[in-house]
Amino acid sequence: MKNRIHIKLLVVGTVLLSFFSACNPSEKEENSSSATSDKIQKVEVVTPKQRSFTAEILITGTAQPNQMVTIYAMESGVLSQIKKEIGDKVQKGETIAVLENPELVQQQIKLKAELQAKESVYNRLKSVYEKTPALTNIQQVENAEAEYLSAKANLDAVNSRLSFLNVKAPFLGMITKRFVDNGSLLQSGLNQKNPQPVVEIQETNHIRLTIPVPETDAVALKQGMEVQVTFPELSGKTYAAKISRTSNALDPQSKTMQVEIDIANEDATILTGMYAKVMMKINSRQNILSLPIISKMSFKNEDFVLVVENKIVKRLPIKIGLSDKDYFEILNAEITENTQVIVQGKGLVNDGQIVEPVFNKGS
Repeated sequence: MKNRIHIKLLVVGTVLLSFFSACNPSEKEENSSSATSDKIQKVEVVTPKQRSFTAEILITGTAQPNQMVTIYAMESGVLSQIKKEIGDKVQKGETIAVLENPELVQQQIKLKAELQAKESVYNRLKSVYEKTPALTNIQQVENAEAEYLSAKANLDAVNSRLSFLNVKAPFLGMITKRFVDNGSLLQSGLNQKNPQPVVEIQETNHIRLTIPVPETDAVALKQGMEVQVTFPELSGKTYAAKISRTSNALDPQSKTMQVEIDIANEDATILTGMYAKVMMKINSRQNILSLPIISKMSFKNEDFVLVVENKIVKRLPIKIGLSDKDYFEILNAEITENTQVIVQGKGLVNDGQIVEPVFNKGS
């Protein structure tokens, strides 16, 4: 009998407990809401600020000779003497190599004899005509003069070709390559296909540093702007220089503008082909809208930021203006001083995800 009473009480207690639980749904909802809240990712955001700063850009360039040319013989011949080796300095007009052409020498001897004969005939007829015009006519004198001048022109042409057998330096420089040896048969670079070059000359007293500047920075660069150049291979030695020239045009493929900087190199310390780092300081405009560098993300050469709109993450490609090591200028019209940009937690969220933005204390 007692066992039956206990069973009844237990059943009644279970029913009452279920009843009260059903009548108090707020506790369930609170627990469910708390679990959902824990699943929403918190991210740290900032808003763009008006700042004024000096932007710096660091670009790697390559040292090139001020002038460089590959020298070819202007007349065919056999190389009889090469007077300069690689590393030798040459003056403008100095003979680098000497060729021989026996055929041209024979032509010169023949034309000299012809010229002497034509000149003798012309002088004799001219003398007779001047003294006794009745014995000869003016036509004969003029014909003799024409033949004399023609023979002289032919000889001058051969003499000019013979002078081309001396290969000379077109400017002050240094021999950097040698392509031939004594006894080599060289063809004229003026009228033959695929002639053999003799040497390569580079002018290195001044180095022309060539750097490709991205489109976003190109508009701020001007001729005469001061730059700092360092060569890592020269123990970080710094050269103060100025922008010598710009192409004022963007390469359609790389979207960069070629900028050249001339650097004195009298002691030949800088070798052509060396890499250089060029630091350029660009004065920014006053009070420009900017964001911290840490807010920027990049993927496949595209820069973007993650913004929060109505607690939803949005991926937004950006256009960058001036920048320094801490901040960058934002050029997007749709980004304002009220835009919430994620700076921490970027790697934990995706486009379209619901998040809880928390403002950075330093923003």
